[in-house]
Amino acid sequence: MSAIAFTAAHFAVALFGLPAAFHPSLREAHPAVRAAAASAAGAVALTLEATLLSILRVPWSVASLSLPLLGFSLALTIRWSRRPFLQGRRSPASGALGLAAAVAGGLALLHLVFSLATARATSADFLFFWGVKGARFAAVRGIDSNLLGDFFSHHMVPDYPPLVPILYSWGTLVAGELPWQFAPVLSAFWVLAATPLLVFFLRRTLPSDAAVALTAFWTVALAISAARSFSGGNAEAPLLFFETVALAALLAERPDETGRSRFFPALALSGAALTKVEGTVAVLLIVAGVALRDLLERRPRVVRRLVPLAAAPLACTAVWFAFQATHGLPVGFRTHGGLSDLHFDYVQSVVKEFARHLSAGTAGLSWVIPVVLLVASARRIRANLLPALSLATGLLLFFLFDYLQDPTDPAIRIGWTLPRISQPALSALILAAGLAGAARIRSLDGDEPGVSMVAAGGAPPTT
Repeated sequence: MSAIAFTAAHFAVALFGLPAAFHPSLREAHPAVRAAAASAAGAVALTLEATLLSILRVPWSVASLSLPLLGFSLALTIRWSRRPFLQGRRSPASGALGLAAAVAGGLALLHLVFSLATARATSADFLFFWGVKGARFAAVRGIDSNLLGDFFSHHMVPDYPPLVPILYSWGTLVAGELPWQFAPVLSAFWVLAATPLLVFFLRRTLPSDAAVALTAFWTVALAISAARSFSGGNAEAPLLFFETVALAALLAERPDETGRSRFFPALALSGAALTKVEGTVAVLLIVAGVALRDLLERRPRVVRRLVPLAAAPLACTAVWFAFQATHGLPVGFRTHGGLSDLHFDYVQSVVKEFARHLSAGTAGLSWVIPVVLLVASARRIRANLLPALSLATGLLLFFLFDYLQDPTDPAIRIGWTLPRISQPALSALILAAGLAGAARIRSLDGDEPGVSMVAAGGAPPTT
């Protein structure tokens, strides 16, 4: 019964983010897309509200957390539902391809759920600190600064943002206890929730068949990777969700759509910043890639459109830093060593372990296939792919930099962490390869150059 109540509480989070489903930029979407967007918005809203209540030292309860959010959600939903929106018309994917994609993605998700349900994919970090924080925060009815500031809680990474523990605490308050054996299963929800959003955004720039096929490959690759990397119950699945859907929304922008709202990618980047320290790094890389793309393609209002995209996650991070400051905790994020204290003696070991632990449960094929497709489509790559390429390469370089801060050989730590923290980079690489490959296929089919360039996200030729 506690597992049922815990699950119901997590699904109810979508009610806190219901306005997202009625935002003009998403009103045209399928109900599954809007439900996934509402869940993402609800998770962000609940995290911000719970953190603000802890700053004000207001105890958490089901009522104190839910009632203000439900009232605000209802008011904003009514307001946004009255706004006009553009009704898009897109042809569905072919029946055979849609069925094949559904079967492949469904089997991969079932494999992930089974791995999580049998504890074969449960993260040790869920037992060490993600679940512990969630249960402890629920017990003290707020973010426990005493726990985070305790010297013996150093292994809990106390500077991590609080989205995942707050979601666990919310479920625990509703259910009465944290169902330790079942809770990691909900990690599969984040992979599942990303799929309709991916199809929705990719269909803005790709034919429906290509969008569905690319989403199916992404689902299979990341579901297998999540199971193989022991990502059950930790922050990897929500972080993967937020970064992937934000990236897909930004990659779908075309040069002739500079008036399209960036509400959802800003929301998703906020979720990434509230989930993990790596989320802040990803936000910086994605925003930098978008800025460079927009400048190279000479899109209008570059700075004006970039400000809200960066300001939303920055404001969310500031809320977390405000909690740290008001509760006597070190403000900011810590590093494994000095920023300039790099140990290049271990470069060879790091490179070797990188190659060894990027198998993603598929003997490396999940990485190799996108790389091969990108190389084969090199002549079709356009500036629009820069957000994805900057995230993929930037994250891997950041991890390399982080491992080189270890004063001893980081081989063991790489084995523990790289398979799971590299998943957003793999996701970005798959999206970039899919867009570039679709443009190459169109070119080989004899389409006009302008068509293939738009498929890859570039500007159409002008006369």
